[in-house]
Amino acid sequence: MMNPNRSHSLRTLTFCALLVAMSIVFSRVLSISTGFLRFNLGSLPVVLAAVLFGPGAGFAVGALADAIGGVLAGYAINPLITLGAGAVGFFAGWGWRHLPARRENVRLAGGILLGHMVGSMVLNSLALRLFYGYAWAVLAARIPNALILAGAEFVLVRILLENHALMAAARGSHTGRRSQ
Repeated sequence: MMNPNRSHSLRTLTFCALLVAMSIVFSRVLSISTGFLRFNLGSLPVVLAAVLFGPGAGFAVGALADAIGGVLAGYAINPLITLGAGAVGFFAGWGWRHLPARRENVRLAGGILLGHMVGSMVLNSLALRLFYGYAWAVLAARIPNALILAGAEFVLVRILLENHALMAAARGSHTGRRSQ
């Protein structure tokens, strides 16, 4: 008989691997790019990993998806941008679990916004400035992009959290009920 903790860990690892693959597809294939601005939902699976499995899983999914996706696209890995991708997941998960709001929606929105503020707006913008020489004024255009993505991700994650079959599969239960 398999150890229940091992089964749970394997399930989490499998879901996270699937979320890494989804993030790569969403960010590299289903993407609209205008030079330094990219609109895609590559962070959606990262945020979902953070909410379902915690900040560490969110960080791992974000960083791995960025590194693997970059290599597959033929880019050198930029450690600061990879750190930014991981930070989106880490801070989204941290906010979801630790922000003092009592309402789930406020914690979720706050976590996603915090993740994008630290990961996208600060770390990725800093990387673009340091490594590629973008002017700060040009980088300011990234703020509305990050806010729009955070809003879209909030709506989509909220919908996914209401999917009882998804939640049951992620948590390994057979009842279909969320344990939160």
